[in-house]
Amino acid sequence: MKKLAITLVIVLGLLVAADYGAASFAEYQVSQQMKKQLKLAEDPSVRVHGFPFLTQAVAGDYKDVEVAAKAVQAGQLKELGVEANLHHARLPLNDMLAGKVHKIDVDELVGRMKLKASDVGRIIGITDLTINPAPKDALDESSGDGGSSSSGDGRGGTGQGGATDSNRAAVALDGTIGIAGTNVRVKVIAVLSLLNGQLKIEPKKLDLADRSLSEIPMGDVFEESILQQFTTTLDPGMLPFEVTPTAVRVERGALVMEGKADNVTIGPGGVSTG
Repeated sequence: MKKLAITLVIVLGLLVAADYGAASFAEYQVSQQMKKQLKLAEDPSVRVHGFPFLTQAVAGDYKDVEVAAKAVQAGQLKELGVEANLHHARLPLNDMLAGKVHKIDVDELVGRMKLKASDVGRIIGITDLTINPAPKDALDESSGDGGSSSSGDGRGGTGQGGATDSNRAAVALDGTIGIAGTNVRVKVIAVLSLLNGQLKIEPKKLDLADRSLSEIPMGDVFEESILQQFTTTLDPGMLPFEVTPTAVRVERGALVMEGKADNVTIGPGGVSTG
């Protein structure tokens, strides 16, 4: 009985090793195809989710293939993060084993681009910029957070912040700027919105938590000039595989835009949908 148990453990171990080995081989094949499509200088990381892998390989249907590339250059952006999840990627086993991955059919493709704080800060001239999600009520003037609101269009509620809209989000931006000859760190609450495939940052509220700022008399015009330093529109280009961006969100250290497409074919002739 003991020998049988040991034999079973060894067999299971070999099966698991074979499963992971086959998954690694498939991930490499997909990586090469994605590198061509995304026109990357380096191989993107690819991970096939789900265990066991071999059952997916035999069926030629991979439930979730995650692709990620870092530090992609696009226009002004130098550290763009590009990601995609391929849901039910169709890849025949024979093609995968032969190393001839010329075409991948995908039932649903979700693409994302992450604009890092270092990239955004370099563009707007605030080198120590930090990015964080803002509370849903951050732009509600009645929330009592101690900050002063922008004198802009007067719309500063949660609706304007876009906490409930997929193409809008409230974002907290921190950074050091020069005020009256002194470098001080300020915090701005802004609206992040999606407009014609571009990310627009509209500061709405200035946080006066920095004690050095509280000693400086500021009128509406001066406050507006501070907010203006954080105002910008960013154009990172198309999402992976020409997916149209439809939503924005904020995560720690990055602004994220994403979208999805159904019935996608990735092949030598490019990307097609429908």
